[in-house]
Amino acid sequence: MTLCLHQSAGFAIDTPHLGKITWDSCSELFLPVGLPGFENETRLIPVEVPAYRPLVFLQSAEHPGVCFVSLPVLTICPGFELHLTEDDRANLLLDAAAQPAIGADILCLAILLPSGGGAEANLGAPVVINLHNSRCIQSLSPQAVFGYYRLNDSGAWEAVC
Repeated sequence: MTLCLHQSAGFAIDTPHLGKITWDSCSELFLPVGLPGFENETRLIPVEVPAYRPLVFLQSAEHPGVCFVSLPVLTICPGFELHLTEDDRANLLLDAAAQPAIGADILCLAILLPSGGGAEANLGAPVVINLHNSRCIQSLSPQAVFGYYRLNDSGAWEAVC
């Protein structure tokens, strides 16, 4: 993530799902356009709870009741390939000519949705975080070739037709 040159006194939020969270401004993700359906959510705090790894909780910095549960896309589909639009690259402040590497330049997370007694993830709309500047978007590329995945009864992810 980004090196923080100006440490703040810190922020805190008491959430119904994760309890009290404290962070500094360097830990925040900035979403220039929010998330679809949550356009006003422009600041998220990524939270990892060791007992629940590899889950990543994306907690709103402003609304205690808003928290998205996510997983790195490569834990769901190791062959995942990201296709960013020009607008995505601009919002993330990525070089238009370079292909960012997942894990080195960007992190791609799939938001989990409840489905029956399990969960589903839409890999066609990953949350993409620029690891160099903490800018974040939900990519809705029309070129996406990966769609919905469901966690099956044996604990494996499978593509949903």
